[in-house]
Amino acid sequence: MGDYASSGVDEEREQAAFSGVMRPWLEKTRVARGGVRVLAGIGSGHFASVIDVGGAAAIAITTDGVGTKIEIARLVGRFEGIGVDVVANNVNDLICVGADPVAMVDYIAWDAVDEEVLGELARGMFLGADAAGVAVVGGEIAQVASMLASRRAGEPVVFDLVGTAIGVQAGPLVDGSAVVAGDVVVGLRSSGLHSNGYSLARRALGEEGVRAHADALLEPTRIYVGAARALWAAGVAVHGMVHISGGGLLNLLRLAAPVGYVLDRLPVPPPVFDAVAAAGGVPAAEMYATFNMGIGLCVVLPESAVDAAVDAMGEGDVIGSVVIGPDRRVEIPAAGLVGRGDTFS
Repeated sequence: MGDYASSGVDEEREQAAFSGVMRPWLEKTRVARGGVRVLAGIGSGHFASVIDVGGAAAIAITTDGVGTKIEIARLVGRFEGIGVDVVANNVNDLICVGADPVAMVDYIAWDAVDEEVLGELARGMFLGADAAGVAVVGGEIAQVASMLASRRAGEPVVFDLVGTAIGVQAGPLVDGSAVVAGDVVVGLRSSGLHSNGYSLARRALGEEGVRAHADALLEPTRIYVGAARALWAAGVAVHGMVHISGGGLLNLLRLAAPVGYVLDRLPVPPPVFDAVAAAGGVPAAEMYATFNMGIGLCVVLPESAVDAAVDAMGEGDVIGSVVIGPDRRVEIPAAGLVGRGDTFS
């Protein structure tokens, strides 16, 4: 019971299918047209794709949804928070390539439109967009009842919620290639699970446990755009920025530099993580490979820039350092874990 695959999410198969089946075809679309040049794209490890269309700035674009956190919202009838989440998941990815988020669109697929739920989602998207300083400029509502699971009488509507966001990149691409041994990792706290690992959390807790922890589980994803803009405005030398989403702290390995990370000063995770681990017998290796464990954003920068970065952002703690190693890895000494690829052991 205590692993992600048993809850219905086979990440290894997903990655293999993408790399072997989908990626080869999509990469064929990257032929330059009319001066358009792809700076970061499919399968590169970047958190967003970046396109040079000429002129002083490039365009960054990304897309993401809120996953099975929707099932928690349906169970307790609270939807505003996941409207915030769909904005947060996208804008937090854009800042990791050095792009300033500008606008986004949404897509909602329903079995049938529910005006009350739609109103909550729309208010949540407004709150998220307001916090990120972006505009929601359009979207799509699709009624596809025949494609979605049937619901019993009295149950909430069945739907999926996805967004696509764009940003402007006036400076160089931030891909982590500037990261060097001796740099430090500054972590910004998460508000909880954010929007990842909910299939495992739901399976571990069960319906009764989900209801008991509903407030913590539905806490909206933090938006880190303000922190990024503060760093840029202060001229802080940022070598890498990582949104800790699906895959947990192993997301650090998406940075381009051939280095390792020792996270020896992580804070104590919020109680909801302990609740999931205890209820489902989920081992530490699975917890750290699935959830953010209390850290929502990592900023990698020279040690000499830490004070300026923390002052600019108004938050942040040094949680670890960058090291030279024989392989790319993330070490968490307090938990006895070493992570490579997409797994901890």
